[in-house]
Amino acid sequence: MGHFIDGKDVMISEWILLIVALFFVALRVYTRLLRLRQRLDWSDWLLLVSAGIALGLIICDTLTYQMGVLDEYETSERLSKVNHELTNNAQISFASNYFYDFGMGFPKLSMLAFYWAFFRSSIGSGMRKLLYGITAFVCICYLTILFDDTFFCGVPVSVQWSQEEGACSVFYAPEPFILNFTLNLACYLVVYAIPLILLIQGVLTASTGLAVTFVFGTLTIFTTIIRFACLKIGTGQENLVYPLSMLEMALAITVVALPGLKPLVGRRTRRDSDVDEETVHVTHDQKNHVK
Repeated sequence: MGHFIDGKDVMISEWILLIVALFFVALRVYTRLLRLRQRLDWSDWLLLVSAGIALGLIICDTLTYQMGVLDEYETSERLSKVNHELTNNAQISFASNYFYDFGMGFPKLSMLAFYWAFFRSSIGSGMRKLLYGITAFVCICYLTILFDDTFFCGVPVSVQWSQEEGACSVFYAPEPFILNFTLNLACYLVVYAIPLILLIQGVLTASTGLAVTFVFGTLTIFTTIIRFACLKIGTGQENLVYPLSMLEMALAITVVALPGLKPLVGRRTRRDSDVDEETVHVTHDQKNHVK
């Protein structure tokens, strides 16, 4: 019999993933402020918001774990009863919907902001219009997700706190789950298609950094597909959705952080090149002096 993923496994894996993602965010901020000595731009701020959302998601999962829900599988009933007592707060499950479903839009907006800054002077009017269109599409998709998560069960939103059997809850409803997955996946595809288009057009040149970014982006897309499949098909591992959600969030954040880290490598490469050039000049002068 295989190992069952319990609450402790979930927490360990999630916090490791979050720490790794936050490490790349810290590197990105360090690069901007201390290496480039520039102010944070829109992409950086949106990346920081994404990190905050990831922290919010793991706090929800940690509270759920502390209630014992991840190890006792009268889950929905127990979680609802606990949250019902928190009269001034939404259900933890309802809040986690916002952090994951709506929050996944911020890494994509951060990447789009990076595109706008990076390609500002190197793209034509056609690509600029495409960027406008994709930015509008992503915003509309995640506003749709926000309203769907909030008002799927109608108004007031507190109807989702009902303890009655069969009461509506967006956390367990299949329709918003399928809609949110579809919009999330569509946004991944259009956002990550931009570098590919620019590569084909010759605006970008193939490089190791670009390849790494594509690999991480592909892994992020595969993760959201696997998460969807696990929830639809079932794996016998009820807790698997928690680390998969954090894995997707961590990968999405890391993908956005990576392009901004190029100066950490580029600065060293240029310095080494300057040293080599100076060495060549010195050697040449020495030969002339000997002659």
